[in-house]
Amino acid sequence: MVIMVVLMVYPLLFAVWLSFVQWKPKHSTFVGLANYDRLVTDPIFWTGVGNTLFYTLWNVLFGTAMSIGMALLMNRPTWLARVLRLCVFLPVIVSSAVASLAWIWLFDTQNGLINQMLELTHLTSTGLPWLNSPVTARWSIVIVNLWLGTGLSSMLILAAMQNIQREQHEAAALDGANPWQRLLHVTLPAIRPTLLVVVTIKLIGSFKTFDQVFIMTGGGPLYSTETMLMYLYRQGFEYFDFGFAGAAGVVFFLVVGILSVGQAWLIRERHK
Repeated sequence: MVIMVVLMVYPLLFAVWLSFVQWKPKHSTFVGLANYDRLVTDPIFWTGVGNTLFYTLWNVLFGTAMSIGMALLMNRPTWLARVLRLCVFLPVIVSSAVASLAWIWLFDTQNGLINQMLELTHLTSTGLPWLNSPVTARWSIVIVNLWLGTGLSSMLILAAMQNIQREQHEAAALDGANPWQRLLHVTLPAIRPTLLVVVTIKLIGSFKTFDQVFIMTGGGPLYSTETMLMYLYRQGFEYFDFGFAGAAGVVFFLVVGILSVGQAWLIRERHK
């Protein structure tokens, strides 16, 4: 309890206090809700909110669909499925900082592997400015998020699929159900609690997107990849406006807290 109070409760309360003051090293001035008023009128903050929601939408929808597809491919008694499990899980054990540096090279406009492959297959005559254009930079972060997040969710879904009794699939097949119908009416209903956990993990994880943005783009170009956490970091540790950063942190904490409480409520309702 002492460790929890020192490392979590006190910093949280201190951040709440910071959000109501104009911080100075020796003397802070109470400003009430001025930091929050400034926050909601800052267009860059809303750009960060929009980008965070953009990453979340693609990570939850497309990332979950990819995870289900990968789990179906891995749920086979073949050596190729075992190799695929290793390949899919590798991004989970790789540091996000190391992965981001690798993706910077892959996305390089002149010598990056992705652009070279696009040119070899004649899909484009010139390399795409992946990290240098406001449009493609956002999609670059989406690609990296999907690559980083698919491994763990695929393994969780695979474990749930392997707990489904074979007799259920055999009975559905005898009733004339094709593989697609068995997926919709047997597999997905059976793994619904795991899918709920996976969606919640992806939802909260997407809101905490920071490492890859910080390393790959720094929030640019033109704030096109700015996230809520990147905005918070910039205000606190680049501009040293800790009071304003505290207000952004409190808002972010409330958003993630609501998501966490919602997840706990949904899981509890599913298990009643």
